[in-house]
Amino acid sequence: MFHYWYRIIRILISRHFQSPVDIDDEISRQFRVRIFDCDGLRVMAAFRYAAYMDIIRWELIGRSKLYQEIILKGLAPTLGSQKIIYRKPLKRGTYFTLKLQTLGWDEKWIYHIHQFEQDGETKALGITRALIWKRDKPQILKEILLQAGVKDLQKAPPKWVISLFEKDADIISGKIAH
Repeated sequence: MFHYWYRIIRILISRHFQSPVDIDDEISRQFRVRIFDCDGLRVMAAFRYAAYMDIIRWELIGRSKLYQEIILKGLAPTLGSQKIIYRKPLKRGTYFTLKLQTLGWDEKWIYHIHQFEQDGETKALGITRALIWKRDKPQILKEILLQAGVKDLQKAPPKWVISLFEKDADIISGKIAH
């Protein structure tokens, strides 16, 4: 957990020294699989993929105008759901590149795709949806995006992304049998 908070604080400080990005820009960052990222088999453990995905989403917020609209206004970006496809393991001590791209948004959710690459090959893929909260109430995303300078407010995510998450509410409420 120390590494996670160290990275978040570093992102928020270094945002002053990095070039700004738009919410639609693809951003990427290189990481190294550290020993404490690994399980007993010396490959990156499943829970670490989600942590790295969180770190790069924070970088997007920190380097874009979303920082002023979310963090400085006391809003809370919150992950609503994520799906991760593991293809091949990332081994201890190796470097990998994590790419983040915004796929689109609707009234409530913003959708991202995270691609873990190594040696030109996709090792894992994560798709997330997130929303913005203030005092236990989800905020209207389009208003935040408008204030952040997004020009095209009609960026619907691809249908395959929507279909990944369409049953989430039913599953968690118990309407779908386990």
